[in-house]
Amino acid sequence: MNIGIIGLGLIGGSMSLGLRKYNFGDKYLGTDSNQENALNAVKLGIVDKIIPLQDLLIQSSVIILSIPVDGIEKILPIILNKIRNDTVILDTGSTKYDICNRVFSHPKRSRFVATHPIAGIESSGPISAQSDLFYKKNCIFCDSELSAPDAIYMAERIYSTMKMRRIYLTSKEHDFYISYGSHLPHAISFSLANTVLKKFENKEDIFNNIMGSGLYSTTRLARSNPETWLPIFISNRKNLIQAIDAYMNHLEIFRNYLRNKEFHKIDQYIKKANDIKKKYV
Repeated sequence: MNIGIIGLGLIGGSMSLGLRKYNFGDKYLGTDSNQENALNAVKLGIVDKIIPLQDLLIQSSVIILSIPVDGIEKILPIILNKIRNDTVILDTGSTKYDICNRVFSHPKRSRFVATHPIAGIESSGPISAQSDLFYKKNCIFCDSELSAPDAIYMAERIYSTMKMRRIYLTSKEHDFYISYGSHLPHAISFSLANTVLKKFENKEDIFNNIMGSGLYSTTRLARSNPETWLPIFISNRKNLIQAIDAYMNHLEIFRNYLRNKEFHKIDQYIKKANDIKKKYV
């Protein structure tokens, strides 16, 4: 069984390494619009060879589509037009509703499985790929009732092989929940980084000697690839605006406590926030 991977960055590369670690499939074929990524993917053993997209679609039994979400939305209908009737295609995009809606009425919709393996780091490209990136992480399957049973089975095998837990949601539910769980934290990190950069522009000694680990950990996500994140923000714009509004409301509450010297309320506010640790197993 040949596995074709379209997009050989962090996620696509890590999926390939994770599956190869457990000897899943026979040959791994890849394609990427970034020539450097393609060359590195071969050097690092992520794929066996790079071939043109048209050939990959014909030669692959399973196709993993791991490119920015706007690219997935554009190319998915084209891919479905060209694949065989028994080919399985799954995507790894961080938004789901627009992608699923784009192919809702496609004659081969059942060959597509909409998935979101929730894992990542701020680094990008195949050189950052890790075989255990998805180990014991969660993967969300969306609108799975629209996929053929054998396609769902294959996708479940793929993620089970990498020891991922599976969750089933509608694409609409996915985008709402993930706006708070992933997209809002990234937006906050980008905004905090720009706040500090503007305030301390041209003061490298401040960053090197004064800033604490809190700033480093909170702005870690600000190093994420804009080519990945801008399309995500655009795709999930409405949900993200609501999430930002909710966050800003809480930030204003905190600011007002400071302004009014209601320090006992800040104490209560922090203690309430401490409850977040109970939510993680």
